[in-house]
Amino acid sequence: MEGVSPEFADEVRPGDVIVAGENFGCGSSREHAPLAIKGCGVSCVVAKSFARIFYRNAINTGLPILECREAVEATEQGDQLRVDLEGGTVYNLRTGSTYRTSPFPPFIMSIIEAGGLIPYTAQRLGVNPPGGSKPPGGS
Repeated sequence: MEGVSPEFADEVRPGDVIVAGENFGCGSSREHAPLAIKGCGVSCVVAKSFARIFYRNAINTGLPILECREAVEATEQGDQLRVDLEGGTVYNLRTGSTYRTSPFPPFIMSIIEAGGLIPYTAQRLGVNPPGGSKPPGGS
C-alpha cells in the first residue's frame, strides 16, 4: 500500500474499509496480500474490480471483498462506509447514499464467515483447524 498511500500503515485502524480502483490486488499471486490486509484490521475491501487471483485468495483467507464501481466513484477519503456482504450493499454514512451490487452466494459467505477456507473445511469435517482453535460446536 506504500506506493499509493505512504501513510497507510500508520493510519489504518481496525474496522477500516479500503476503497480501491480497477484490478485491485494485481500482481499478488499468493495469499500474503489479503492476509496482510486482514491482519491490520481492515474489515472489507470495496473496489471497482479485483485481480482474479487476489479475489480467490481473499475468499480463501476470509477477507471480505466487494465489487461496487458506483460506491468507489462516489466515495471520498475519510468517508465512513458500512458494508452488507450478504445483501450486496454499501452505505456511505457521510452522504446517506446506498449502492447495490451482487452479493456472494451462500457457500462463499460461509467461507468468509468461518475466517477462510481452512477454518471452513475444519468446521465441515468437525476437526480442529491449524492454530488450535476449535470449530463451533466442537469438543
